[in-house]
Amino acid sequence: MLQEVAKILQQDIKDPRIKMATVTEVSVSPDLKNAKIYVSFFTDEESKIQEALEGLQSAAGYIRTALAKNMDLRYMPQLSFVFDSLLTDSMKLDALIASGTGSAPAESKPEAEDTKVAAAADN
Repeated sequence: MLQEVAKILQQDIKDPRIKMATVTEVSVSPDLKNAKIYVSFFTDEESKIQEALEGLQSAAGYIRTALAKNMDLRYMPQLSFVFDSLLTDSMKLDALIASGTGSAPAESKPEAEDTKVAAAADN
C-alpha cells in the first residue's frame, strides 16, 4: 500500500501544496477499515506543513478510489494523513552536527567513501 500511495501522490495528484510529500509509513488497522499514512515534507515551516496536510485530506477520496483500482482488497480503508517529522528532524540534526564539527553536511561524504573504496581496490 505504501508504494501505491507514493506512486499516486507522485504521478496523479497535481495539487502544488503536496508536491514534495514523501510517504514514510502506512499503518493499517487489523480490520482493514482505517489506514494512517505517515508523510514527511522537505520543509519545517508549520504553515506549509498544515497546508500540505489539508491538501492531502482533501485528496483522500481520490487517493482511496485510485488505490481501490490498483489493489485487490476486500475493504478499502478510510485514509488519514499524519505528519512524520523524522525527515526534518534528521536534517536539522545533521546540520547541527556538521556545524559543530566544522565539516560539510553528509551529502559530501559519499565522495570520500568512494575514494576510500578506490584506494583500497588499488592495494
